[in-house]
Amino acid sequence: MANAVTRRSVLAVIGVGLGAALAGCDSGEEPTVSTATPGPEQPEDPADLSDPEETDAPAPATAADSAALVLALERTRALATRCQQIRGATGGHLKTQQQVQEALDLQARVLTDVLEAGSVALPEPSTAPTGDASAGDGAASTGAPGDQSTSTSDQSGATAGPGGDGDTATATMPPAERAAADLRALGKACLEDVAPAALTSLSEVSAENLPMLLSIAGQRGATAHLLGHQPRWEELSGPTGDPAAAVLDAYRPAVYGFEVLAARASGDERTAYESVLTSLRAVTRQLTQLAGDAASPAPLGYGLPGGTAGQEGRAALASDLLAVLPPTIMGPTAGFAGDPASVAGAVRLLAESVRLAQPWRPLTGFPGMQVPGA
Repeated sequence: MANAVTRRSVLAVIGVGLGAALAGCDSGEEPTVSTATPGPEQPEDPADLSDPEETDAPAPATAADSAALVLALERTRALATRCQQIRGATGGHLKTQQQVQEALDLQARVLTDVLEAGSVALPEPSTAPTGDASAGDGAASTGAPGDQSTSTSDQSGATAGPGGDGDTATATMPPAERAAADLRALGKACLEDVAPAALTSLSEVSAENLPMLLSIAGQRGATAHLLGHQPRWEELSGPTGDPAAAVLDAYRPAVYGFEVLAARASGDERTAYESVLTSLRAVTRQLTQLAGDAASPAPLGYGLPGGTAGQEGRAALASDLLAVLPPTIMGPTAGFAGDPASVAGAVRLLAESVRLAQPWRPLTGFPGMQVPGA
């Protein structure tokens, strides 16, 4: 089990008395987004060499992480407000909107708790219409502060939405159609958080805060895809070696399981399993190459629980197989600080695994992590 982040070590990283601590396990257990009061100070902690309370100014890394968290909160608030203003969604659109809203609200709450606990000034709520770029469509991403002007225009969020210029074009639509258009615009706005420049900036966040912000970015990538906009991912070039091998060990049984599910299903159900299987196989091939010599030989088969003869049993198995992927992907992410390729790869893997699982598992605010009390 990783050591908990102490009060002083957090102060050294983000300049606050409390941070987003990663308390994960090598066994694949989900890391934890922690906003609990830290335990007793530990003098042996390398970050305890000086007393942060007697330091007049934070270290450079401190200011950078604080700014990243503030920007993440601003962005999350803007998207949450925009989602909340969408009216008239029905059926699957309504279900997805509700999941996205709950995810964004949870992110905003956790980020607010982290900043308030550290006495970091919270950003003022935006008063601009949420469809306007100043309300977050072109705002900084969940990653880290940086010049977002380098993002490509087709990944910006300057699209139609409640309160924006798109209202003129959608005003005459039936409510359900307008809601669908607004949700699609929200999905396009989420592309900003997984644009190449945003992911590069994300890699500059410290190890203590990277997992939380990376998890948020994964949620945004999945949301964009679920709402109709597939991110233009860079070629998968990380993680490599042992971290890739660990993730590969989770994908292999998922591939095997979905092969069984597809073989035992028919019609639309089989088509759904085959679609997931195609994506899982592609990722497995890529991870095998990235893991290299660290990859273990693939076993001939895996034991699966019974109950796959019925549709409900197969759905439960699909959920269980995909549930393993996000926490496994998130496991080594604290070690990806300063590694743009691994950060971008982890966000892509996380987003795609969440998107594939959504028919069986709801979208969450911090995929691959646990939020106490959530």
